[in-house]
Amino acid sequence: MIHAVNLKTEYLINPLGIDITEPRLMWNVAEAIKQSAYVIQVEIEGRPAYTSGKIETDEMSARIPIALKSRDNVSWQVKLYDESGEEGPWSTPATFEIGLLHPSDWQAKWIMGNYAHSHKKKVRYPVDCFKKEFRAPKEIANARLYITANGVYEAKLNEARVGNQYFTPGSTNYDVRTHYQTFDVKDLLADQNTLEIELGDGWYASKAGVFGGSKVFGYEPKILAQLEITDEKGHTTTIASDSSFSWSNDGPIRYADMKDGEIVEAGKKPTYSSVALETTYNGTVCCSNNVPIVEKERLKPEVTRTPDGQTVLDFKQNIAGYVEFFVKAPKGHKITMVMGETLNSEGDFTIKNISYDGEYTKSHLQKIEYICSGSGEEHYKPKFCIQGFQYALVQNWPGEVKADHFTAIAVYSDMEVTADFSCSHEGINKIVENTLWSVKGNFMDVPTDCPTRERAGWTGDAQLFFNTGSIFMDQAAFYRKWMRDVSDEQAENGLVYNINPRVSNFRNSLSIEGSSGWGDAMILIPYRYWKRYGDDSVMRAQYESMVSCAEFFIKRLGKYNLFSTFKFNKHRTHRKYIVGVGRHFGEWTEPQGTETKLALALPRPEEASAYLAYSLTSLGEMAEHLGKVEAAQKYKELAKRIKEAYQFYFTENETIKTKRMAKLVRPVALDLVDQKVTKHLQKELVKLVRERNYKIGTGFLSTPFLLGILSDAGYTEDAYKMLVQPELPGWMYQVNHGATTMWENWTPDASLNHYSKGACCEWLFSNLCGINTSDKKNHFVIKPTPSGDLIHARLAYSSVYGKVTSGWEKTGREVTYIIDIPGNCTADILFPDGEQHRVGAGTYKYVKGDKNENAI
Repeated sequence: MIHAVNLKTEYLINPLGIDITEPRLMWNVAEAIKQSAYVIQVEIEGRPAYTSGKIETDEMSARIPIALKSRDNVSWQVKLYDESGEEGPWSTPATFEIGLLHPSDWQAKWIMGNYAHSHKKKVRYPVDCFKKEFRAPKEIANARLYITANGVYEAKLNEARVGNQYFTPGSTNYDVRTHYQTFDVKDLLADQNTLEIELGDGWYASKAGVFGGSKVFGYEPKILAQLEITDEKGHTTTIASDSSFSWSNDGPIRYADMKDGEIVEAGKKPTYSSVALETTYNGTVCCSNNVPIVEKERLKPEVTRTPDGQTVLDFKQNIAGYVEFFVKAPKGHKITMVMGETLNSEGDFTIKNISYDGEYTKSHLQKIEYICSGSGEEHYKPKFCIQGFQYALVQNWPGEVKADHFTAIAVYSDMEVTADFSCSHEGINKIVENTLWSVKGNFMDVPTDCPTRERAGWTGDAQLFFNTGSIFMDQAAFYRKWMRDVSDEQAENGLVYNINPRVSNFRNSLSIEGSSGWGDAMILIPYRYWKRYGDDSVMRAQYESMVSCAEFFIKRLGKYNLFSTFKFNKHRTHRKYIVGVGRHFGEWTEPQGTETKLALALPRPEEASAYLAYSLTSLGEMAEHLGKVEAAQKYKELAKRIKEAYQFYFTENETIKTKRMAKLVRPVALDLVDQKVTKHLQKELVKLVRERNYKIGTGFLSTPFLLGILSDAGYTEDAYKMLVQPELPGWMYQVNHGATTMWENWTPDASLNHYSKGACCEWLFSNLCGINTSDKKNHFVIKPTPSGDLIHARLAYSSVYGKVTSGWEKTGREVTYIIDIPGNCTADILFPDGEQHRVGAGTYKYVKGDKNENAI
């Protein structure tokens, strides 16, 4: 019988504390071909508040016409009707709670450490410790702690940690906003209570970016906390942060940096000998409406002795997280741990791939110093640092180092894994596994490039990987939050910075800011978000920012400098539609021999013009969808002119003669040339692929498109050979050399945890298994393409519409396809031989060579 499953509110499962006042209620359909209608029932504070009546539609989401207010606790359930009009049962209720919507809801004051002298710019202070003792009312009905910081906080109530979220309040442009969290603390309260809050520098003031500058957002970490306790009679007692909170910074954590690590003197306890200082914050305090950062996988190490005599823990998997341990040692005994991603060619521990100097005591430290208290068995787990590592160098451990002393804990944003892929080639399975681990290692509130050297939210990396990453995991809430971060950082002239939130205060002086392919994320991610999730809310929220970004790029049209003008002197009409200025990253990490690093200092008219046309086309389509007719016409016409100029200057005799794959991939991938030229470029591309013996020749911007273009042109076998060829440069080279995550470079001389090159997995998902979402509502295009020597392949994708599965298996000359379409969805199934089927929900089996079709 039809029923609703996977109930979510704004992509979140039972969120506690959101500030979307007209949230969408979402579900999937089970046990039916089609949903013909629904009824929604809503309760607020346990009392009936709304029943929709029967709404005849196949939409799997709805908004409730109720004016929600601060602190409303809402429960909702939905009842569905199938294609025959048969009524199903009520779903299991889902819940959400509205946070504090108005500044007047806050009685709390911002507080900071009461230092004898104001914070000095270059001094890194110990962790601040705050405390408040209070009595609670009897017969408590509910209790909520609303809390945020400029910095990273951990709260305890009666010595019990509050909540399961970590690295709160997350990463934002603190100049503009900070996010608060809401915790249910009813079960932690007693008659007499102690609230303790530790405050570290976090993203606000820790070292950030490749150059390790600290205090990017400020010099005074501060906190805002409000505990509301409501008794059974409805009376509320509020404990609010103010100058009555005790404070000291003489607790055990003497140094805490998000990247460099912690120094801990375990015997110390905060004296709380002073009081907090009230301060102010000028930004917006709001909800993130995002998934929380949580602890995930736990790994045990293998203890090894390296050739140089060092003791090293090998956790067998490169992660972002930290190591907890148990130890027993005399008071004052200091243990040191240094985290790294690899061993050198001699088998010794090294950090040279993530540090310019290769020393343990200088840049990019990832170091823990723990001074024992001597009180028996001690337990340590970092609170205010996260590190990227597979290996941990252990120094001065008391006695024998045993594996059971240590556990590595992966920490990342709690996004649901939505891709379940497998095939008969274990190397390909490893590529998929490694990419997923790199997503886990780099999606902690913002999409970062690596968890070690930089840990920066690079826009280019995120936009080029979005289509792949959003199949791997449910990233809807995550990207909704991050696109607001990008908008918050946007310059007044529309420039979108390459890194968001910022990791340096000196970026305005860098002329490479606003790089094409990077700044375009402001437009391309909302566009792709719309296509992936069938959701236009991000483009609506960020429309003005997208337009501002587009206008910034448009101002570069027709402008040239000494390095770019000579090629474009002919045909002055076309000359007006080429971007001849600016510095751009272009095909970052393009394999050696295809382009020199000197090009980074030069304008890149081809790449910049191509991306402007591509982004304007996308923006024009979004503007048309939003009913902005004049804007849509303007951007589409401008994109057309740029494409004409691109073809005039960059194609010759309807093709491109080049040894750079990117120059052939880009015009096809970004739809810059007509069909005739496209076919010529595809032929040139496959010719070059074969000449290079299937070795990769593209960089960041073009690699995500490469395999798909080969397949779309009928060269699927070439795409497969490129994926599995074992030599350098290539994906399988990394696998064969022990990679457990994706590397930044094709060789292991930089970050070893960098998701970008994993964009090849989109080909596995969308071509090999053939699952594609469609512009049509609740619809898929399934186009599986058996390839190479694979015997079988299968992908189950938990999409926003439900779980869709496509798999195939070869037996002799026959190929058997099993395809499952979720309830209330349809699909076009297209086979390599041209056979097509339009189907509804159900499981279908096709045996090619045998025209029989069976719906199960």
